[in-house]
Amino acid sequence: MSTVLTESTYLNDLLKWEMENYHSREQVTVLAGQDLIMGSVIGKIKVGAVPTTGTVGTNTGAVTCTGVTGGNKTKVGVYTLRCVTVVASGGVFSVKDPDGEALPEANVTVAYTNPAINFLLNDVGADAALGDTFTITVPVGSGKVKELNLAGIDGSEDAFGILIAGAGATVTQKQVSYTSGGVAELLAGETLTGATSDATAQVVSFTLTSGTFAAGTAAGVLVVDNQVGTFQSENLNSANQADICTIGADTAVYYPDREAVAIVRDAQIVADYLTWPTGVSVAQKAAALVQLRNNGIVERTDA
Repeated sequence: MSTVLTESTYLNDLLKWEMENYHSREQVTVLAGQDLIMGSVIGKIKVGAVPTTGTVGTNTGAVTCTGVTGGNKTKVGVYTLRCVTVVASGGVFSVKDPDGEALPEANVTVAYTNPAINFLLNDVGADAALGDTFTITVPVGSGKVKELNLAGIDGSEDAFGILIAGAGATVTQKQVSYTSGGVAELLAGETLTGATSDATAQVVSFTLTSGTFAAGTAAGVLVVDNQVGTFQSENLNSANQADICTIGADTAVYYPDREAVAIVRDAQIVADYLTWPTGVSVAQKAAALVQLRNNGIVERTDA
Protein backbone atom coordinates (compact mmCIF):
# COMPACT_ATOMS: atom_id res chain seq x y z
CA MET A 1 0.00 0.00 0.00
CA SER A 2 1.35 3.42 -0.90
CA THR A 3 1.64 6.16 1.72
CA VAL A 4 0.37 9.65 0.97
CA LEU A 5 2.52 12.40 2.45
CA THR A 6 1.21 15.94 2.90
CA GLU A 7 3.85 18.65 2.89
CA SER A 8 3.49 21.52 5.34
CA THR A 9 2.83 25.06 4.21
CA TYR A 10 5.88 27.31 4.49
CA LEU A 11 6.16 31.07 4.67
CA ASN A 12 7.60 31.30 1.15
CA ASP A 13 4.46 29.55 -0.14
CA LEU A 14 2.37 32.40 1.23
CA LEU A 15 4.70 35.39 1.07
CA LYS A 16 6.13 36.08 -2.37
CA TRP A 17 7.60 39.53 -1.86
CA GLU A 18 8.04 42.09 0.90
CA MET A 19 9.85 45.40 1.30
CA GLU A 20 13.53 45.48 2.25
CA ASN A 21 14.65 45.81 5.87
CA TYR A 22 11.46 44.13 7.06
CA HIS A 23 9.46 47.30 6.34
CA SER A 24 6.40 45.13 5.63
CA ARG A 25 6.54 43.54 9.07
CA GLU A 26 5.39 44.68 12.49
CA GLN A 27 5.68 43.14 15.93
CA VAL A 28 2.21 42.51 17.34
CA THR A 29 0.73 41.21 20.57
CA VAL A 30 -1.73 38.36 20.01
CA LEU A 31 -4.62 38.54 22.46
CA ALA A 32 -4.84 35.79 25.09
CA GLY A 33 -7.07 32.88 24.15
CA GLN A 34 -6.04 32.81 20.50
CA ASP A 35 -4.56 29.70 18.89
CA LEU A 36 -3.38 30.97 15.52
CA ILE A 37 -1.18 29.48 12.84
CA MET A 38 1.05 30.95 10.15
CA GLY A 39 -1.06 32.69 7.52
CA SER A 40 -3.90 33.62 9.89
CA VAL A 41 -5.69 36.80 8.85
CA ILE A 42 -5.83 39.09 11.88
CA GLY A 43 -7.73 42.16 13.00
CA LYS A 44 -6.50 44.82 15.42
CA ILE A 45 -8.42 45.95 18.50
CA LYS A 46 -8.56 49.70 17.91
CA VAL A 47 -11.68 50.58 19.91
CA GLY A 48 -12.01 50.00 23.65
CA ALA A 49 -15.07 49.03 25.68
CA VAL A 50 -17.94 51.46 25.17
CA PRO A 51 -19.50 52.70 28.45
CA THR A 52 -23.06 51.53 29.05
CA THR A 53 -24.34 54.96 30.12
CA GLY A 54 -23.82 58.51 28.93
CA THR A 55 -22.23 61.07 31.23
CA VAL A 56 -24.74 63.76 32.14
CA GLY A 57 -23.78 67.40 31.77
CA THR A 58 -24.93 70.30 33.97
CA ASN A 59 -28.50 69.66 32.96
CA THR A 60 -31.87 71.11 33.90
CA GLY A 61 -33.94 68.15 32.81
CA ALA A 62 -34.04 64.68 34.32
CA VAL A 63 -33.46 62.70 31.12
CA THR A 64 -30.98 59.81 31.39
CA CYS A 65 -28.87 58.10 28.74
CA THR A 66 -28.66 54.31 29.07
CA GLY A 67 -28.21 51.19 26.96
CA VAL A 68 -25.15 52.55 25.21
CA THR A 69 -23.41 50.17 22.80
CA GLY A 70 -21.01 50.55 19.92
CA GLY A 71 -21.30 49.50 16.31
CA ASN A 72 -18.94 48.64 13.48
CA LYS A 73 -18.43 52.36 12.76
CA THR A 74 -17.74 53.45 16.34
CA LYS A 75 -14.90 55.96 16.64
CA VAL A 76 -12.53 56.54 19.54
CA GLY A 77 -13.27 59.81 21.32
CA VAL A 78 -16.24 61.73 22.68
CA TYR A 79 -19.76 61.58 21.26
CA THR A 80 -21.84 64.61 22.25
CA LEU A 81 -25.62 64.70 22.61
CA ARG A 82 -27.27 68.13 23.01
CA CYS A 83 -30.94 69.06 23.43
CA VAL A 84 -32.01 71.20 20.47
CA THR A 85 -35.80 70.99 20.72
CA VAL A 86 -37.90 70.95 23.90
CA VAL A 87 -40.88 68.58 23.81
CA ALA A 88 -43.23 67.75 26.65
CA SER A 89 -42.36 64.27 27.98
CA GLY A 90 -39.74 64.04 25.25
CA GLY A 91 -37.16 66.14 23.46
CA VAL A 92 -34.85 66.11 20.46
CA PHE A 93 -31.06 65.86 20.80
CA SER A 94 -28.39 66.49 18.20
CA VAL A 95 -25.69 63.82 18.02
CA LYS A 96 -22.10 64.52 17.00
CA ASP A 97 -19.28 62.01 16.66
CA PRO A 98 -15.72 62.56 17.97
CA ASP A 99 -14.76 64.37 14.76
CA GLY A 100 -17.66 66.80 15.15
CA GLU A 101 -19.63 65.24 12.30
CA ALA A 102 -23.40 65.36 12.75
CA LEU A 103 -25.29 62.07 13.00
CA PRO A 104 -29.10 61.76 12.80
CA GLU A 105 -30.93 63.40 15.69
CA ALA A 106 -32.12 61.39 18.68
CA ASN A 107 -35.56 61.51 20.26
CA VAL A 108 -36.22 60.92 23.95
CA THR A 109 -37.89 57.52 24.64
CA VAL A 110 -36.99 56.25 21.15
CA ALA A 111 -34.09 53.79 20.87
CA TYR A 112 -31.27 55.36 18.87
CA THR A 113 -29.68 52.89 16.44
CA ASN A 114 -26.68 53.77 14.32
CA PRO A 115 -23.52 51.94 13.16
CA ALA A 116 -21.54 54.54 15.12
CA ILE A 117 -23.34 54.53 18.48
CA ASN A 118 -26.54 53.21 20.06
CA PHE A 119 -28.38 54.43 23.17
CA LEU A 120 -31.75 55.27 24.73
CA LEU A 121 -32.71 58.64 26.19
CA ASN A 122 -35.18 58.07 29.04
CA ASP A 123 -37.83 60.50 30.30
CA VAL A 124 -37.66 60.02 34.07
CA GLY A 125 -38.81 63.41 35.34
CA ALA A 126 -38.41 67.02 34.30
CA ASP A 127 -38.26 67.53 30.53
CA ALA A 128 -34.91 68.15 28.87
CA ALA A 129 -34.06 71.83 28.47
CA LEU A 130 -32.29 73.49 25.55
CA GLY A 131 -28.56 72.87 25.85
CA ASP A 132 -28.79 69.85 28.15
CA THR A 133 -25.99 67.47 27.18
CA PHE A 134 -24.65 63.98 27.51
CA THR A 135 -21.22 62.74 26.50
CA ILE A 136 -20.17 59.19 25.64
CA THR A 137 -16.42 58.67 25.77
CA VAL A 138 -15.09 55.72 23.76
CA PRO A 139 -11.55 54.73 24.80
CA VAL A 140 -8.71 53.55 22.60
CA GLY A 141 -8.48 49.79 22.21
CA SER A 142 -5.64 47.63 23.48
CA GLY A 143 -3.93 47.53 20.07
CA LYS A 144 -3.62 43.76 20.39
CA VAL A 145 -4.50 41.51 17.46
CA LYS A 146 -6.79 38.52 17.18
CA GLU A 147 -8.22 36.27 14.52
CA LEU A 148 -10.31 38.32 12.09
CA ASN A 149 -13.58 38.74 13.99
CA LEU A 150 -16.33 39.04 11.42
CA ALA A 151 -18.88 40.02 14.09
CA GLY A 152 -16.55 42.43 15.88
CA ILE A 153 -17.17 46.10 16.63
CA ASP A 154 -13.75 46.89 18.13
CA GLY A 155 -11.76 47.13 14.91
CA SER A 156 -10.94 43.42 14.76
CA GLU A 157 -13.64 43.02 12.10
CA ASP A 158 -11.28 44.66 9.60
CA ALA A 159 -8.32 42.76 8.14
CA PHE A 160 -5.14 44.32 9.55
CA GLY A 161 -2.48 41.84 8.47
CA ILE A 162 -1.24 38.25 8.30
CA LEU A 163 0.75 36.29 10.88
CA ILE A 164 4.04 34.94 9.53
CA ALA A 165 4.38 32.32 12.30
CA GLY A 166 2.01 30.55 14.65
CA ALA A 167 1.01 32.00 18.02
CA GLY A 168 -0.66 29.28 20.04
CA ALA A 169 -0.50 27.61 23.39
CA THR A 170 2.44 27.58 25.75
CA VAL A 171 4.39 24.32 25.83
CA THR A 172 3.62 23.22 29.38
CA GLN A 173 1.65 25.93 31.19
CA LYS A 174 -2.03 25.37 31.86
CA GLN A 175 -4.88 27.29 33.46
CA VAL A 176 -7.94 26.63 35.60
CA SER A 177 -10.54 28.75 37.37
CA TYR A 178 -10.47 28.67 41.17
CA THR A 179 -12.82 29.70 43.98
CA SER A 180 -12.78 29.75 47.79
CA GLY A 181 -9.19 31.01 47.81
CA GLY A 182 -7.64 31.78 51.20
CA VAL A 183 -6.97 32.51 53.91
CA ALA A 184 -3.33 32.12 52.87
CA GLU A 185 -2.56 33.78 49.54
CA LEU A 186 -1.41 31.76 46.54
CA LEU A 187 2.32 32.17 45.89
CA ALA A 188 4.20 31.95 42.59
CA GLY A 189 6.50 28.94 42.64
CA GLU A 190 4.67 26.96 45.30
CA THR A 191 3.44 23.43 44.59
CA LEU A 192 -0.27 22.67 44.74
CA THR A 193 -1.55 19.14 45.29
CA GLY A 194 -5.02 17.85 44.50
CA ALA A 195 -6.69 16.69 47.71
CA THR A 196 -8.40 13.84 45.85
CA SER A 197 -6.32 13.22 42.72
CA ASP A 198 -2.84 13.74 44.23
CA ALA A 199 -1.92 15.54 40.99
CA THR A 200 0.65 18.32 41.45
CA ALA A 201 1.61 21.54 39.69
CA GLN A 202 3.58 24.70 40.38
CA VAL A 203 1.92 28.11 40.51
CA VAL A 204 3.08 30.50 37.78
CA SER A 205 0.57 33.29 38.35
CA PHE A 206 -3.04 33.97 39.24
CA THR A 207 -5.70 36.61 38.80
CA LEU A 208 -8.09 37.84 41.47
CA THR A 209 -11.45 38.70 39.92
CA SER A 210 -13.62 38.70 43.05
CA GLY A 211 -13.49 38.20 46.80
CA THR A 212 -10.42 38.30 49.04
CA PHE A 213 -7.94 35.76 50.33
CA ALA A 214 -8.33 37.09 53.87
CA ALA A 215 -12.03 36.21 53.79
CA GLY A 216 -11.48 32.88 52.04
CA THR A 217 -13.60 34.03 49.09
CA ALA A 218 -10.93 34.75 46.47
CA ALA A 219 -11.78 33.68 42.91
CA GLY A 220 -10.00 34.00 39.60
CA VAL A 221 -7.82 32.07 37.16
CA LEU A 222 -4.77 30.08 38.17
CA VAL A 223 -1.85 29.45 35.77
CA VAL A 224 0.37 26.48 36.58
CA ASP A 225 3.36 24.65 35.14
CA ASN A 226 5.08 21.26 35.48
CA GLN A 227 1.80 19.45 36.08
CA VAL A 228 2.01 15.78 37.03
CA GLY A 229 -1.20 13.77 37.00
CA THR A 230 -4.77 14.85 36.28
CA PHE A 231 -6.69 17.20 38.52
CA GLN A 232 -10.42 16.90 39.02
CA SER A 233 -13.16 18.82 40.81
CA GLU A 234 -11.43 19.11 44.17
CA ASN A 235 -9.68 21.23 46.78
CA LEU A 236 -6.01 22.08 46.31
CA ASN A 237 -3.47 21.96 49.13
CA SER A 238 -0.24 23.90 49.50
CA ALA A 239 2.59 23.76 52.00
CA ASN A 240 1.10 26.84 53.64
CA GLN A 241 -2.48 25.67 53.92
CA ALA A 242 -4.79 22.76 53.21
CA ASP A 243 -7.73 23.65 50.94
CA ILE A 244 -6.07 26.85 49.78
CA CYS A 245 -8.53 26.98 46.87
CA THR A 246 -11.08 24.89 44.99
CA ILE A 247 -11.19 23.97 41.30
CA GLY A 248 -14.05 22.50 39.30
CA ALA A 249 -12.13 20.46 36.73
CA ASP A 250 -8.70 19.58 35.39
CA THR A 251 -6.52 22.32 33.97
CA ALA A 252 -6.77 23.35 30.32
CA VAL A 253 -4.32 24.60 27.70
CA TYR A 254 -3.14 28.14 28.44
CA TYR A 255 -3.22 30.74 25.67
CA PRO A 256 -1.64 33.91 27.09
CA ASP A 257 -0.89 37.14 25.25
CA ARG A 258 1.91 36.27 22.83
CA GLU A 259 4.38 38.40 20.89
CA ALA A 260 4.38 37.66 17.18
CA VAL A 261 5.26 39.19 13.81
CA ALA A 262 2.78 40.03 11.09
CA ILE A 263 2.86 41.32 7.53
CA VAL A 264 0.85 44.55 7.75
CA ARG A 265 1.87 46.55 4.66
CA ASP A 266 3.43 46.48 1.19
CA ALA A 267 3.74 42.80 0.30
CA GLN A 268 2.68 40.24 -2.28
CA ILE A 269 0.93 37.08 -1.11
CA VAL A 270 -0.77 33.97 -2.47
CA ALA A 271 -4.26 34.18 -1.00
CA ASP A 272 -4.81 30.40 -1.27
CA TYR A 273 -2.46 29.96 1.70
CA LEU A 274 -4.30 32.33 4.03
CA THR A 275 -6.09 30.91 7.07
CA TRP A 276 -9.57 32.29 7.67
CA PRO A 277 -11.96 32.13 10.65
CA THR A 278 -14.48 29.31 10.65
CA GLY A 279 -17.65 30.15 8.76
CA VAL A 280 -16.20 32.94 6.63
CA SER A 281 -18.11 33.46 3.40
CA VAL A 282 -16.73 34.11 -0.08
CA ALA A 283 -18.02 37.70 0.13
CA GLN A 284 -16.38 38.24 3.52
CA LYS A 285 -13.07 36.92 2.21
CA ALA A 286 -13.30 39.28 -0.75
CA ALA A 287 -13.99 42.25 1.54
CA ALA A 288 -11.05 41.34 3.78
CA LEU A 289 -8.73 41.02 0.78
CA VAL A 290 -9.76 44.52 -0.28
CA GLN A 291 -8.85 45.78 3.20
CA LEU A 292 -5.44 44.08 2.95
CA ARG A 293 -5.02 45.55 -0.52
CA ASN A 294 -5.65 49.01 0.94
CA ASN A 295 -2.63 48.34 3.18
CA GLY A 296 -0.52 47.45 0.15
CA ILE A 297 -0.84 43.68 0.64
CA VAL A 298 -1.81 42.38 -2.79
CA GLU A 299 -2.48 38.92 -4.18
CA ARG A 300 -0.54 37.26 -6.95
CA THR A 301 -0.71 33.83 -8.51
CA ASP A 302 1.37 31.01 -7.03
CA ALA A 303 4.61 30.98 -8.99
